[in-house]
Amino acid sequence: MLHHKRISSSARAMLAVLKSAGRRNRSRCHNVGDVKLLTVLIAACLTVVTGLIDRAQGEDHCSEHRYNDSLVSDYMQFTKEVADREYGVLGQFKSLHCCAKGYRSIEWFKNGQPYPWGGDISSLIVYPEAANQTIYTHRISETDIGNYSCVLRNDTSIIRHDIELRIQEDKPDYPLPTFKPKDMIINLGETARFYCEAFVGKLDLPDATNKIVWMQMLDDKPASIVDANQLNVSREDGQIIGSYLSIPKIQPHHYGRYRCQITSGNLERPLELGMELSPAQVTAVEDPELDLLGLIIIAIVVMALLVILALIFWKGQLKEHNDNRCSAQFIADNDV
Repeated sequence: MLHHKRISSSARAMLAVLKSAGRRNRSRCHNVGDVKLLTVLIAACLTVVTGLIDRAQGEDHCSEHRYNDSLVSDYMQFTKEVADREYGVLGQFKSLHCCAKGYRSIEWFKNGQPYPWGGDISSLIVYPEAANQTIYTHRISETDIGNYSCVLRNDTSIIRHDIELRIQEDKPDYPLPTFKPKDMIINLGETARFYCEAFVGKLDLPDATNKIVWMQMLDDKPASIVDANQLNVSREDGQIIGSYLSIPKIQPHHYGRYRCQITSGNLERPLELGMELSPAQVTAVEDPELDLLGLIIIAIVVMALLVILALIFWKGQLKEHNDNRCSAQFIADNDV
């Protein structure tokens, strides 16, 4: 993140100097050719600097806000939430991310066709500095629309995630979801993390703001969440906004339904995304299995009882036989 801020501040300073120099030189230059040349140079510098900023944002995306589990484990996994759908504005920068670790390779596909792609398929290219976790284009076009897939591989496993990329105007009628929070089953005392995200476009008015609020639904009524932390984030020049809800230690009152409400100053109505947090439960045995198990147990008990009765009967018979022998011997001895 510091790297990104450093590049961004330096880039903005460079742009300010170039624009100031351009204004001064335009007032001094009498040669139209010199003015045109200076304009071309400024435009070229602007393109380079913008590219540096965009690339830094792509690099930072996968290094920030990672799952806690991914920081202490090495197996192949996604290290943060991966969007299911993405929106881009024609002619603007656009990137797709599959943040992961523990992989031997990451392959990208568009509509089933492997990367690299020709210009007639997609203008998106891999960003090597992000270990191929990011693909991007400086200017998205209609050709780039489609279904993208990232495929993680190691020596034993394969993980795949699909992302649908659409073109959208920079002022949508309402927030468009890019990542919906998932229902979760978590034990008491464990941690929980939820995320919601939407494309909201650019704000028209200087005083317009974006807002994301997490609420717990109690009897279908929104209520504030106890013992939880909320962190709002944005990317792609604020056109996509998201929010993390973290609960450090799950207590009984945390279980239930939640709602993420995303509101933008541009838009007519908010977006509401729901999810449910449930405790872990032992799966009940289905009725047919329960009946079979009961029959087996009953059969075992009956067999055990039969064996016990047989032993008792055998011992009784043996005792009676011994008693008869003793009686016969006693009579014989007396006769003598």
